Amino acid sequence: MDTVLYFCYTMIYLILFLIGVKLAKRRHNFISYSSFLLLVTFGLILDNLIIACGKFIGESPFLEIINITRYWVHGFITPTLIMFGWAMAKRVDISWTKTTRNECIFLFLTIGLVVFECIINMQKTFVPVYEYGVLRYVSQESSGPPLMVLIVVLTLLVISIYIVRKVRWIWMLVGVLIMILGSVIPIPIESSAITNAFELIFLCFLWLTNDKLAFRY
Repeated sequence: MDTVLYFCYTMIYLILFLIGVKLAKRRHNFISYSSFLLLVTFGLILDNLIIACGKFIGESPFLEIINITRYWVHGFITPTLIMFGWAMAKRVDISWTKTTRNECIFLFLTIGLVVFECIINMQKTFVPVYEYGVLRYVSQESSGPPLMVLIVVLTLLVISIYIVRKVRWIWMLVGVLIMILGSVIPIPIESSAITNAFELIFLCFLWLTNDKLAFRY
């Protein structure tokens, strides 16, 4: 069942990515902070596809390598959601986005989290885990949401609250809250893929926000 879900997630993310490319091409804004959402979506395509294919590849050095790649892609790309958040805040003309100093703070935070994740990834050891019909390599040291993810989500939470106050657009905030609730509330279903549905919903709301606020940028 989980294998099917991961393949479904892969297809949905691929559709989102292709729609995102089309929108960026139409608006000529590939070179912008908002385009980091494309990178994150592409990373999730790879992430879910690798997990879905695990049991077909089988336990092997190759599967271990591509699963380790998942962690590195995640570490490099996920922090850029902070700059996506900055772009959304700037589109609605939030006051603190008008200074170069604050933009630099967001940039340094993003870069700092990428460097932090690189250091953490170099210290990890990976072991094969087979559960709910899915085979993948996971970090032995993992326990709960990574610090990087917590900081990214908290940053987006704050930005989404400002957006609600500024333009009454609630859906980015709804997406962030769904992501948070999905991470902290235990789900009594024998599946590791179900929780990834919250991540998918979260990303869909980010794409919806990107499209809705596009006319402001």
